Amino acid sequence: MMENKENKKSNLNSNNIKKEDKDIPLDITEDQFYVALGHEIRRKILKIIGDNGISSFSTFKKQIQSSTGTIYHHLEVMKELIIQDKKKKYHLTNLGEHAYQILSNNIESIEIVAKQDEKTEFNKENRLYDYFLLKKLFDYFSSNTNKTFLISFGILLLIGVLSGINNLQIFLFFIRQAQVGEPLYYYFIMDAITIFISYFILITTTEILSYFIFNNHNNWKKFLNILSIPYIPILIYLGIYAISNLVFPTINPLFFDILLLLFQVWSMILLAKAISIVKLVKFERGLLLAILIDYGTFMIMLIMNNPYR
Repeated sequence: MMENKENKKSNLNSNNIKKEDKDIPLDITEDQFYVALGHEIRRKILKIIGDNGISSFSTFKKQIQSSTGTIYHHLEVMKELIIQDKKKKYHLTNLGEHAYQILSNNIESIEIVAKQDEKTEFNKENRLYDYFLLKKLFDYFSSNTNKTFLISFGILLLIGVLSGINNLQIFLFFIRQAQVGEPLYYYFIMDAITIFISYFILITTTEILSYFIFNNHNNWKKFLNILSIPYIPILIYLGIYAISNLVFPTINPLFFDILLLLFQVWSMILLAKAISIVKLVKFERGLLLAILIDYGTFMIMLIMNNPYR
């Protein structure tokens, strides 16, 4: 029975991937090797592939029950151990097979090392990475679509209110100073309308580009909620802008220009993560789409001669 299983795995590997592709040079350091085995999700991925000889991303999602971005992150960490064929199926490299054997024979000792490793700087950086990408918020929005509708609405409405208070105009992730002369309530109304229009333009643009670039038009309804998360950095910026002007009314405008640029980059990265989660693509591909949207919006602003900064 064991022999048949090994033959099955061998046949699957030989039919889908070339031998030279599996022969990854053993230039990985010992520390990197144990980092690859030092996380529970990575050990599960390794075991799923090793037990079956081949696996798919949908299988990882089903059995591991973690977010798309998290699984792609762990696959990237194990790039020396796992390789993907032309059919998007995952296989173990020779080094990965060696790691699988170690994992199978020494699972208890590896788990002990992994628990100790959670206290290392590597995992601290990992947690900071998750905080920066608002991982818990994305997970909550993804699993509670109906409950988070009002939260998404509130985020957008609050941005509209803060824009009016600060006498600013916003389109997508771009902001400019509004012209003075209209009553305050006018800016509240116009900014609230503009932010919701911008939001649906963002959803529509993302869907259209996803269809042509990824040939993917699934889960578009999920965008109605989850795309409000990339607006959170803009919301934080508007809060800082309002407080800073109140406390330090003579602050240099250059400070706000630099700060806005940083928060716009953060929004673009969160947009990339949202795309990767909803469209089930790698973060890098989501980032490419986010850059196209951001660059396209900037070019439209220049063509329309609107000096958004």
